[in-house]
Amino acid sequence: MIIKSMSRKSRSFSQLYHYMKKGSSRSSQYDFFAQNIYARKDKDIIAEFSANAHRLKARRNGNYLFHEIISITKSSQLTLEQEKQRLFDIVQHYAQMRCKYNLVAGYLHDEKSNNVHFHLMISSNEIDSPTNQRLTKYEFDRVKKATEKYVIETYPELEQDILINATREQRKQKQSNKAGEVKRKGGRLEKKEKITQTLREIFAQSRSMSELFNNLSEQGIEMYNRGNTIGFITLGDGKKYRLKTLGLEDAFRQVEALSTRQTNRRAEKPPSSSQQSTEHEPVKHDDEVERRKAEIKSHRSKKANRGDKQNDNDFER
Repeated sequence: MIIKSMSRKSRSFSQLYHYMKKGSSRSSQYDFFAQNIYARKDKDIIAEFSANAHRLKARRNGNYLFHEIISITKSSQLTLEQEKQRLFDIVQHYAQMRCKYNLVAGYLHDEKSNNVHFHLMISSNEIDSPTNQRLTKYEFDRVKKATEKYVIETYPELEQDILINATREQRKQKQSNKAGEVKRKGGRLEKKEKITQTLREIFAQSRSMSELFNNLSEQGIEMYNRGNTIGFITLGDGKKYRLKTLGLEDAFRQVEALSTRQTNRRAEKPPSSSQQSTEHEPVKHDDEVERRKAEIKSHRSKKANRGDKQNDNDFER
């Protein structure tokens, strides 16, 4: 089971509500959930959220609502209708712990082949409250853990893995088992292993940063920097991988070192004869300008001595 929470700092109740409804099949009584909502029509439900949000005191960067998702993997023992019924109860249990006095509306989505999930819109404040509900990270984690515990104990037939309450050893074991399973299926590598192998080969082939960027581009990979963090994005799926996480920092430094040495060599190389002549051209140009100025001055002086005022005026024009 997975629980995600995303806050919103704008009153986008209508947009989120219609997104949730549009993605739902609405084929059973378990596809819609509401808590502390008395309206039944879409526009009236949205109006309730908006009216409740207007009770809030204006606060810079304050939240107005939460978009949360509760997802369970599909079970081999149950029908879709049975899974929906159990997920509906899980959502009800979660909402009572997470936000008992807040407005909540949500729709179930069943379009995925491997899971069913509920999208929830939750008001940031309790009913008619002028302040946002205060829920610390610790308190939210406790709600998630309690929800997973309820699911594991109440609905073992859902066959949900322990994820939120898993110990560090259990997480490592699960990752190891998953990697082994992927490799057994035709020897395919995990995405992380593939990108690690691809980057290692690219680093070995690159002798400068420009070569590195070209080689990355050919493989559909882009490098990014976030402060002191260097990472790579696979453009096909938009997935990000940190250089440090992949364990390729030393290989990357070798490319940087090669590139730096090449740059230093170019800087130390004496300029060619053509470059030297180019460097002196500005001096020649300056000499030519001074010579022309002297000629003009001499010309004017001669005309002044001859008293040829008219010709002098013509020249100055």
